[in-house]
Amino acid sequence: MTLRIRRTVVVAVLAALATTALPAPPAGAGARQQAPDESARRADHTFVVRDGTRLTLAGRPFRFAGPNMYWLGLDENVGGTDPADPPAVDHPTYFRIRDGLTTARRMGATVVRAHTLGVSTGHPRSLEPSLGEFNPEAFDRIDYAIAEARRQGLRLIVPLTDNWQYYHGGRYDFLRWLGLSTDDDGAAFYTDPAARAAFKEYVRTLLTHVNRYTGTAYTDDPTIMAWELGNELNGMTADWVDDLAGHVRTLAPRQLVAAGSQHGVDPAVLASPHVDISDSHYYPPTAAGIAADAAAATAAGKVYVAGEFGSGQATDELLNQVAANPDVTGALFWSLFGHHDHHGFVPHGDGFTVHYPGDTPAMRTAVTALTRFAGRMSGRPAPAVTGDRPLLTAVDADYGINTLRWRGTAGATGYLVQRRGPGGAWATVSGTEPVGADDAPWFDLTTPTGPVSYRVVAVDATGAALAVSRTVGTTGSQDQVYDPLEDWFVSAGHSDSLRRTPAGDGVLVAPGRGRSGELRYRRADLTAATVTVASSGRPRAVLQVSADGTSGWRTVRPRIDRVGPGRYALSVAGLRGVDGMRVVWGRDARFAVASVALTARSDSTASTAPGAFALTAPAPDATGVSRLAALDWSAAPGAAYYSLTVSAHADLSAPLVAVSGLRTPGFTPTTAWPAGTTLHVRITATNGYGSTTATAAFTTRADLPGVVVDDFDTYPSDAALAADYPRNTGGDPITATLAPAGEGSGHSMRLDWTPGASGYAGVIRNLSVPQDWRGTTGLRMWVEPGADGQQLTVQFVASGFYWEKTLTFAGTEARVVQVPFGDFAPPPWATPGPLDLGSVTQMSLYPGGTTGASSLRIDSVAAYAS
Repeated sequence: MTLRIRRTVVVAVLAALATTALPAPPAGAGARQQAPDESARRADHTFVVRDGTRLTLAGRPFRFAGPNMYWLGLDENVGGTDPADPPAVDHPTYFRIRDGLTTARRMGATVVRAHTLGVSTGHPRSLEPSLGEFNPEAFDRIDYAIAEARRQGLRLIVPLTDNWQYYHGGRYDFLRWLGLSTDDDGAAFYTDPAARAAFKEYVRTLLTHVNRYTGTAYTDDPTIMAWELGNELNGMTADWVDDLAGHVRTLAPRQLVAAGSQHGVDPAVLASPHVDISDSHYYPPTAAGIAADAAAATAAGKVYVAGEFGSGQATDELLNQVAANPDVTGALFWSLFGHHDHHGFVPHGDGFTVHYPGDTPAMRTAVTALTRFAGRMSGRPAPAVTGDRPLLTAVDADYGINTLRWRGTAGATGYLVQRRGPGGAWATVSGTEPVGADDAPWFDLTTPTGPVSYRVVAVDATGAALAVSRTVGTTGSQDQVYDPLEDWFVSAGHSDSLRRTPAGDGVLVAPGRGRSGELRYRRADLTAATVTVASSGRPRAVLQVSADGTSGWRTVRPRIDRVGPGRYALSVAGLRGVDGMRVVWGRDARFAVASVALTARSDSTASTAPGAFALTAPAPDATGVSRLAALDWSAAPGAAYYSLTVSAHADLSAPLVAVSGLRTPGFTPTTAWPAGTTLHVRITATNGYGSTTATAAFTTRADLPGVVVDDFDTYPSDAALAADYPRNTGGDPITATLAPAGEGSGHSMRLDWTPGASGYAGVIRNLSVPQDWRGTTGLRMWVEPGADGQQLTVQFVASGFYWEKTLTFAGTEARVVQVPFGDFAPPPWATPGPLDLGSVTQMSLYPGGTTGASSLRIDSVAAYAS
């Protein structure tokens, strides 16, 4: 079948406005460097060509490095206004795509590998939600990502399906749709004619699509360097590889074909005359392993690419050896994420997440090594590109202390928060060192009384200004929120008729031609609002307010100011008794909304110091407290933030913890408290009018021998436990909840799972600080099976290498098990390596051995010493 995309048409004037640049940054900041460098510009419309076992571009050798950015077409990490909100699957925002690709360029990338630009089946948001039914809306973000990569001079490797059953789909979708067996690792995908035909139709639909932003068919776009038959396709047969590679070659004769299985080099790939690139993956990477696979691939006449390698092992020592090997044409790390739409970075808990310039010293070291490696592979240094300017998304007044949130800038290494009073000069109030994007929310601990204005300056490693945010004015009794409209999380609701159109550094929101629409906001005690719109003339926009935000809407007359070419600001002020505001489009309206800024009275006001409060957990003077115990205290009425000091000395000298600026009444340590020690605690609640202090003490228990991994006593709720033990999304459903203690006091962890099509279920714990298990003998834990014959696979990552052991339990009685490290072995899918216990970064638990819904409890996990 031929898929025809029905585009939602926005009026012609808005299409013209879509190319209008947003206001330039204030003087003193460099302009956004949007264009690719000259060498990339010259090669924009040139296909990458295979020349034997090498690649060329415009007649020159082409070697590359860069990231995997699997989420560019469909993102599993979309959450709410707070990056801590639970993730959901949705299309990534235009900002995330643009910011992520700009970050890739800043790290020297010339090629990006992106699964969900090609793998998009089986989910309501995907390209093919069910067999033979295609979702035109799913093409929009794929189109935009390809167009943005093209604008930035990046090339793409696009897998077409996945060996694994992740949210974005894969080869098992076709088997389930057709009622075919998934046994034998889904072998029918390669052998059944119906499965092959269904997949080929999906491939044809994708490859022949015409990009709405470029007007170019995917097969005619040199931005797409290679189509990969699939991600880590195990079990491919030689005839399947030949048939599918030939199918892609026929559809896209000027683009390359890549293929590879999970480990090593695949004989079927090496033998196929239609495959250009052999792709191998490494967790962890080793120079010897890469060299061996590269030699095998090039000996067979193929171009060799390391399509994935774990970022945690990115060092100059390793990557210099890879770059020096002429058989290695390209290498791509796993995996890069950019800034969150509202503040901070997009979080992802697989243990290989990379943010620029790095959240931790280890990540910063890896980012530096990866950037140098990209320069060695491409032969040119990373360009000093900068993304969208920083955006102040919220300024809240918390009991006399202002709290700021901002969206970060790709390419920036830090930020300066600046403040000025009426008629005054700008002054940096964030300290002598730049703060990071993940330091938001940021507290202005010296907030003065009265009106002030803020801005955020993005800086590079030398401290030079790259870009400056818009200015936000506020008082000590106001909350400000800014909605860039990239998502719907700030708004309270909208009509289905509204559509987004990317426009420069933002979006325009409007209904389709001839349709009405509305965009609603709900905030308690709204006092003012500014709606910025794009329009070819004075806009005929209707603004309405409501006392409850849901009914009784009344129209208000805004002040209208022209703020730029084709841009107008519609402002209302002096609102009283208003909890809601909405923008209304009539059927003949000819405007689009570019942003919405709201001002509300703060509900966090005070005129005195915070009220009394107390430590609640551990209980004051408690004994036998877990060494991993978190501290919780009752909320102090009127507190803007808390400071905490913990010491083994009554006078609080030589503190173990001394932190300030805690927003919530609680603290979780990153290292264990000393064993068998009385600890003294002082907590200070502060607002703009003074401070109140509470003190307490507790005594920790004598420790388990060795190193405590987790005793589950530190989690205040099931949600906190689940956040630390997220489900492996490729597996069957499983949940982690708190249960009564199995050993000692506090809690144990209960795992509930239901065996299904994936064949496994598990939870993954990424340790916030690597543990040193040297000097210990094995792993010890308390276990209570839920059924006779249950199994538990215990897996950990030590110095980048995976190790696991499967335990089988007879009976259901609780017991303590000890597993010597000598019993652990690398999983069959992992790269073998030495057992170096000096840096353990991850522990995963995979229960099994049952056929129905099951449960199991675990407590007191530790690396024990004999």
